[in-house]
Amino acid sequence: MDYLKPRIEYYRQRTFSEKMNVTFDFIRENWKPLLKYTFYLIMPICLIQTFAMNAFVLSYLNFAMSLGSIVEGSFGGSTVSNLTGFMLNYGITLLCAVIGSAILSGLVYAMMQTYATRTNGLQGVKIDDFKENLIRNAWRCLSITFFLIVICLIIIGFATLLAVTVSVFSLFLTVPLVLLLLLCLIPLSLVVPVYLFERDITFLEAFSKAWKLGIKTFLGLLGLIIILSIISYVIQIVTTMPWYLTIFIGGILTAVQEAALNQSVVYKFSIYILGLVQTYGSYVASIITIIGLAFQYFHAREKVEGVTIEYNIENFNQL
Repeated sequence: MDYLKPRIEYYRQRTFSEKMNVTFDFIRENWKPLLKYTFYLIMPICLIQTFAMNAFVLSYLNFAMSLGSIVEGSFGGSTVSNLTGFMLNYGITLLCAVIGSAILSGLVYAMMQTYATRTNGLQGVKIDDFKENLIRNAWRCLSITFFLIVICLIIIGFATLLAVTVSVFSLFLTVPLVLLLLLCLIPLSLVVPVYLFERDITFLEAFSKAWKLGIKTFLGLLGLIIILSIISYVIQIVTTMPWYLTIFIGGILTAVQEAALNQSVVYKFSIYILGLVQTYGSYVASIITIIGLAFQYFHAREKVEGVTIEYNIENFNQL
């Protein structure tokens, strides 16, 4: 079947509204393959992440209730057990979130790369068509994520140490330091599309180029992140609310009636299914921001480097 719709052009300068429109145009055109392969690749992670997340929340509730026993003077081994389960499940949840986010970003950008090269775009696309790009992208996303985590931990640890060991007045130094770190993360939000769409760029060069492109288009990038994050957050609220209400009501009933509702099989199954909806919904909602950042990168690179002009000059004889 011929690809009748005109292909969405990547490298092109766009206004803020045009970047918003092209983001949702791409999603509207390719939502079926995006959801299909997101489900195939992310759902296995969601199964583990939801189990750990629910166990983490229930451990937290049990730990909170055990604190009441400590206040009343009865301290038992269950408190230590609840705390251990709390930390373990929280760590598994975070690890799944990191891996899932890396796979999701790698998947979305691999499909965008395939869209640009296939005659029919993503119509009838198979996983073999972008498998190589997917693996490469996912590993690159993981390397970026862990690098940023280490850098943030070092900076936050240094700021905390400075605030605790020096003096109270050092808070006037540490607070601006943390705010500066958050501001620096805004231009660096382009590092993933830079590192994934430019094959010959090195790891550190990707950060340098992302900083350059992000600074040159800072206001547009900031506005796009805010708007797309709000839209994603609204979607996440819709998918999270049933799970949250079930957990909240179950915790209240357990505390008031002193009944082990959170140990009920029906209750655990219900929050697991609702947790799957919440976890998968969060991943799906983040696709909007991932694609939006890609088009922000295309816009920034065209604005700063003139990619389309250089391509047309190099291929002038073929025009």
